[in-house]
Amino acid sequence: MCDHSHDTPVKGERLEDGRHHACHHRDWSRRQFMQGLGMSATGLAMGLSGIPIRSYGASPLLSRLRSSSNDRILVLIQLSGGNDGLNTVVPYTNDTYYQQRPNIAINASSVLNLTSDLGLHPALTSFADMYADGTMEIVQGVGYTDPVLSHFTSTDVWASASDPTDISRSGWLGRYLEEENPNHFDTPTDYPLAIQLGNGSPLVFQGSIAGMGITYPDLDLLNKYFETGVFYNEDFAPDTSYGGELSFVRTIANSAVRYAETITAAATGGTNSVEYPSRNRLSGNLAATARLIRGGLGTSIYHLNLGGFDTHSSQSSPHASLMEQLSGAIGAFVSDLQADGLDQRVLVMTFSEFGRRIYQNGSAGTDHGTSAPLFLFGGGVQGGIIGGHPSLTDLDPGGNMVHGIDFRSVYGSVLNDWFDVSDQEVTDLMGADYAHLSLIDSAFATNTGDLSVPDSISLFGNYPNPFSGSTVIEFALASSEHVSISVYDIQGREIATLVDQVLPAGRHETVFDGENLPSGTYLARLQTRAGMQSRKLVIVR
Repeated sequence: MCDHSHDTPVKGERLEDGRHHACHHRDWSRRQFMQGLGMSATGLAMGLSGIPIRSYGASPLLSRLRSSSNDRILVLIQLSGGNDGLNTVVPYTNDTYYQQRPNIAINASSVLNLTSDLGLHPALTSFADMYADGTMEIVQGVGYTDPVLSHFTSTDVWASASDPTDISRSGWLGRYLEEENPNHFDTPTDYPLAIQLGNGSPLVFQGSIAGMGITYPDLDLLNKYFETGVFYNEDFAPDTSYGGELSFVRTIANSAVRYAETITAAATGGTNSVEYPSRNRLSGNLAATARLIRGGLGTSIYHLNLGGFDTHSSQSSPHASLMEQLSGAIGAFVSDLQADGLDQRVLVMTFSEFGRRIYQNGSAGTDHGTSAPLFLFGGGVQGGIIGGHPSLTDLDPGGNMVHGIDFRSVYGSVLNDWFDVSDQEVTDLMGADYAHLSLIDSAFATNTGDLSVPDSISLFGNYPNPFSGSTVIEFALASSEHVSISVYDIQGREIATLVDQVLPAGRHETVFDGENLPSGTYLARLQTRAGMQSRKLVIVR
């Protein structure tokens, strides 16, 4: 029997928690199932014959995105269950890692090397390729203070961008402009501004959405919608009073979806330029997303889900399979978008509710932990690795890794630089002022501020970029100080020192000659006493 008493905290984060673990996961699975049916604690969305329809309403933030001057798109991929970050981005020279995981650690000889001490799981071959060409970025050690290792709570924390002690019932992507415009109801568009494919957390949009997006829990339903423009066949129902009622409700369900024409037109007009991996839970949804984007649907945000990451026992094989699915699906998606330059408009970001513990448990798996990496993909990312790898020896009181980057810094930086949401708006949306991260390449960043008078230092980027011979790198200083600008390859090796001297305040430029270097992505790094900035340089032949 499950103990739901609130008098004594009941944990279920470890396999050894026994029946509490089983009850926790049964409840969590039930909630995931109920959410997949369009149900939540606050009400019931329309669901018939076990197939849900959840329509999202007027999201003020999404309306803001629609009215903005850019046509940027964000594709969120939720890794449900808590991905094991240590076996994803592997510290393959760290003795503690191998001591704590004698049976499940990734062999150093098989990792896909990124740096002299970090590598990727061997199944992440597409990730390695994208890292090498600068279209993938790794943000390390992401988490939040006083983490809660419950699927329920931590999923809601990440979805709402709030603290675990005071979880908002609205999602981070819908909250800000709703508060700014409490009576906001724009004239509805003829396309959904948010689409969820699969049974991810609906709280990402909940509270600020009411009729301007649709959830498709599986690809078969979406394909049926592509082909017919409706969810349900209204003609075939039992010749009974129940059948009459069923036919009526089906009619209401179909007519409630106002986007049939535009979604079907986009799906018909859009194609895939590459072949996606078969028998892959994620790739089908990403292929459909690419079709809708290429077909010109106009939707700003897509939310997809890949489950199965709760690897408490016999982890190695299922986690390797998940890594293969994730890498294959995202690799195909990015290649698909690159075929006609759509990767310049689309940013892909993964997230998971938590990581796993450092040590393996008695069942050759890992229990709920903290501080894990997330990934960003697309032509607009800065590239490389952001943040330091969390320590495996300097742990919190619970024996877990200490996070280095708050996940709301990632969210806020994406809103700031990808969607041009102002600094103050981001602070209001996140509930506090979190550090800004240079995730987006300067050539794509929308929120550049006053470039003529920087607060401290500004590395603007380079032109041309990409380039084959030489390129000009621009930067600015708020005051006279010593400046160092060096260029590094993607492995972190210094290629050239361009500037190493004291310069006056103002704008400056320097030339980098890459004539004798191979094609690839390089990083220009500006260093002063005021701080450091880096920008991506791309050489093509």
